[in-house]
Order: sequence, then C-alpha cells, then structure tokens
Amino acid sequence: MTKMFPPPDDVAQLPTWSNYVRGQLTQASLGLLSPRIVIAGATDDGLDVTLHFYVDHPVVDDYPEIAEIVEQFEDLTGDLLNVTVEIKEWHPAAVDHQVVWTYRRWLGEEVLSG
Repeated sequence: MTKMFPPPDDVAQLPTWSNYVRGQLTQASLGLLSPRIVIAGATDDGLDVTLHFYVDHPVVDDYPEIAEIVEQFEDLTGDLLNVTVEIKEWHPAAVDHQVVWTYRRWLGEEVLSG
C-alpha cells in the first residue's frame, strides 16, 4: 500500500498534525468499514493516538475489520506512533465530542448533537 503522506520526523514542526492522523485513518479505512461500525475517528496527543470506533449493539471482542483498519493505520504511520484503540457501543448520547470523526454511517434523519 502506498503511503498517503510521508511520516514526519518532528511532530512539533507540523501545524497540521491532527490532519495527518485523520488522513491516515481515512486511508486505512478504505473498503474496510463494515455495516456494524457506526462512527470512527481519532484523538491525538503528540505521538499518542487513540482510534475510536462506535459499533452497533452488542459489543463483541472480535472485530476483524477494526483490526485490519488498525493494522493498515500502523503500516501507514510506521513505528512513529503509540496507537491505542477504543471500541464502544453506539448511542447518540454516548458520543465523545472531543473526537474528530472521519466516518459516520448514514442513520436516516438522526443527527449527532453536540
């Protein structure tokens, strides 16, 4: 897989670091977002990145599509980041509005409030 952007050598010099993280998550997710994933996004604190996934009920231990997205994300970003993953059950009131979302499944007329 071709990298979307080259990994940066010095995060402090990148004014668009958050855009880099979200761009790589978007690239890693292409073709892998199953119907069970409602929304996906990321938060970052320097080199510490958390990938967030909200899924339909019930939450299970095995999400091969999420594992593949994380693997692709890590391939794209190299050994640069400390990546953690958070998987939660989808409920509109439970959405963390600090997360920058890169994907949201169409839910009809329902919208994310914030």
